[in-house]
Amino acid sequence: MTSTKAERIAPWKQEVVSELSELLAQYPVVGVLDISELPAPQFQQIRQKLRGEAEIVVSKNTLLMLALEKATGMDEKFRELTGFLEGQSALIFSRMNPFRLSKFLRDSKISAPAKPGSKSPKDIVIPAGETDFAPGPVVGELQRVGIKARIQAGKVVILEDCHLLKAGDVISKEVSDALAKFGIMPLELGLKLRAAYEAGMVFSGEVLEIDEARVVVQLQEASASALNLALNVNYPTPMTISLMIMKASAAAQNLALNAYLPVPQVMPMLLARAHAEMLGLAATMGAKDSNTLDEGLKKMLGVAPPVEAKPEEKPKEEPKAKAKPAEEKPKVEQKEG
Repeated sequence: MTSTKAERIAPWKQEVVSELSELLAQYPVVGVLDISELPAPQFQQIRQKLRGEAEIVVSKNTLLMLALEKATGMDEKFRELTGFLEGQSALIFSRMNPFRLSKFLRDSKISAPAKPGSKSPKDIVIPAGETDFAPGPVVGELQRVGIKARIQAGKVVILEDCHLLKAGDVISKEVSDALAKFGIMPLELGLKLRAAYEAGMVFSGEVLEIDEARVVVQLQEASASALNLALNVNYPTPMTISLMIMKASAAAQNLALNAYLPVPQVMPMLLARAHAEMLGLAATMGAKDSNTLDEGLKKMLGVAPPVEAKPEEKPKEEPKAKAKPAEEKPKVEQKEG
């Protein structure tokens, strides 16, 4: 039965299946690609990017299925890949793991002009400002798709920002022509990995398309939770042993401190505690009677000595002015007769 079926297969088809079988045995990772809606020029560009990293074989689904069925002799899991052969398909062979291969394919996408009837993958805004368009019918064409434009100083000017498309909007021919005028290529064309095989496991494309930033955050949270759990149950691991020793040391130190155990590790803290308690007691006693404190304690507590009252000084009397002596009248001498 099998030989009769093989005889009906054309020689060139047998060669294709044989080539695919050799690649299936040679590469550790095999994937099924979706190549629908990918024009030949863009396909060749992406194929060029993948050179040295992966090998792609495009053929009829029946031949791809035959090769995969033949490879079940190596691993039954290859049969699962046949379930992903629908529409325009191809097989990709690589030594990269499936997750890295999926990311490599996503990063290899190229921009392409909008096609009428296709959906916009993102929001598109035409900014306000001058353009390089020559005055003419282009103004009317822009206005027909909702872009406010007019001629100013011999130039076509966009008067205000225009939210031309939202993600998921169907692109009309008029909008497609307008985008082409602005040189905007909103479409991203590439090869989509439907599924991939590695080491006896088959990964679907949805599983392979992961958000790396989100996964990193999840791994960090899981690591922190695991570390916290291990510490709480005192489970020794290379990651927790140093923290457990620090935790035990701190607990032992706290116990010795509370038990007033005079060991070298806690003696400075015990002395500091005793000193603080002594100052607190002294402050309480000093508040009631400062005479109970000696001069050293008063200085430590910042208690100022009482200010001695100075005796009142009598005001100095101003010296009285001395009376001037009266002027003596000159004596008149009487002459003898």
